[in-house]
Amino acid sequence: MTMSFLRPRTALAIVLAVIGAGAATAFAEVVVYSNDMSTEAKFKEITRSGGGKRCDKKYRAKSAVMLASVKKSPTTCSFRPPVQGDDELANQGVAIDGKILKETPKSMRKGAFIETTVRAGGSNTGYSLRIFPQRQHWELRRGPEGGEFPKHGHSDAIKKINEKNRIEIIATGAQITAEINGQEIVKVSDSNPGQVDGRKVRFSLGSQADKDKGVVGTFKRIAVSVPDP
Repeated sequence: MTMSFLRPRTALAIVLAVIGAGAATAFAEVVVYSNDMSTEAKFKEITRSGGGKRCDKKYRAKSAVMLASVKKSPTTCSFRPPVQGDDELANQGVAIDGKILKETPKSMRKGAFIETTVRAGGSNTGYSLRIFPQRQHWELRRGPEGGEFPKHGHSDAIKKINEKNRIEIIATGAQITAEINGQEIVKVSDSNPGQVDGRKVRFSLGSQADKDKGVVGTFKRIAVSVPDP
């Protein structure tokens, strides 16, 4: 299925790259929303969508990034751009440049992650690519759980703490593709994609550690696209 969006300016750009020059991908894609956090107005387009009072976001003007923080773990702090699909089983791609900062306590780094999600909805609905930079570990998750998911593994393509990672997840029909820093990590065909009926996209910072400490990270660029099947 194709995907349409609810904002009129989405027809502004038809390009083959997901984010910026050199963002190689296996798909031709129509970018329907992009945000490089270059101004505070662009930063304010991003809203919180999960994590409640344990989460915070601020604009760091000097480096033109969104600073996100988990105040207490375990928590997933999620954020949304102002676009969503209006079709069920929408073809969606979302890519994000994210970084776990060295300000994150050493005891928290192993469980700290960044994540991006397509076909997101309530009750953790969606397909999510989650990476743990310190361990160079990745997970491809599905909500609700089932079928061929989750998938997980180790990849040297994942850069460690205080280094930028570009992560991308693409849903085209039943096929889910995950890429890290331009490298395809895994591709899965969901035997029952109708169970994942969300229409939003989101990105997240989080921690699996059960400690009264936090995680700090930044997000620089996000692009939402419609992949050409």
